[in-house]
Amino acid sequence: MHEFATRVEKRWRFSKKELERLLITCVVASFSLTLVKGWGAFDLIEGKTAFDYAANFIIVFFVLFFSLLIHFSIQKLIALKLGYSSEYKYWINGLIFGVIICFFSYGYVPLFFPGTLYYDIIPKLRIGVFRGGVKHKDLGLIAFAGPLSNIIIVGLIAPLYLATGNPLVHAIILANLLIAIWSLLPIPTFEKLRQFKGGTTGLYIFIASRWAFVLVLATALSFSALILLFKVFSYIIALIIGILITIVYYSRFEMK
Repeated sequence: MHEFATRVEKRWRFSKKELERLLITCVVASFSLTLVKGWGAFDLIEGKTAFDYAANFIIVFFVLFFSLLIHFSIQKLIALKLGYSSEYKYWINGLIFGVIICFFSYGYVPLFFPGTLYYDIIPKLRIGVFRGGVKHKDLGLIAFAGPLSNIIIVGLIAPLYLATGNPLVHAIILANLLIAIWSLLPIPTFEKLRQFKGGTTGLYIFIASRWAFVLVLATALSFSALILLFKVFSYIIALIIGILITIVYYSRFEMK
């Protein structure tokens, strides 16, 4: 435990460049979510003036910024625990694509790509690890920590929402659900055709284990559906649904 605390003290941080990328991601994502009304979940300020739009934009920006900061902070902690360095990078093509989808769907498909962490080993921290190079299992575990943190945030603030019905709390819940779901899409990121540079969080999990990816995605989708359709905040029900879907998937595709 002391060794991990030392790792965190010396190595856990966001560089200035990473924070700039995260700010750009949040600005573009906030623009996408507030550009058009859609379902109205992010239309927190009543009124149609430029001031009202700017105020709404700022609120959504801070909701996304702190949610994403927690998402990637937890991933960085797990990466350090396993002996990896990590760096946040956005996917510019994905950000532009998200704005286009939000605009043409009138906000009913609130798509944005949160970006991802790029990893490398820290040889000093991998001493004693068998075959201490980059392992897909490790990257999958690190990636999983991100959406898990957002799901936990939703569970923690659920009682407040159920008690008050506050629209800001609802927006925080929805933002964290969207971050969890969109980050789990298994997409290789690229800037030019055939020039792939890593992938989304979901891709790391998919490469590590396909059945684990199905379990995580199915559980996250079930959890989101229970909340949005029935206002039921239940990890247990969502996990049961996810397990059943994974069993069906495994029996049909993995066992052949």
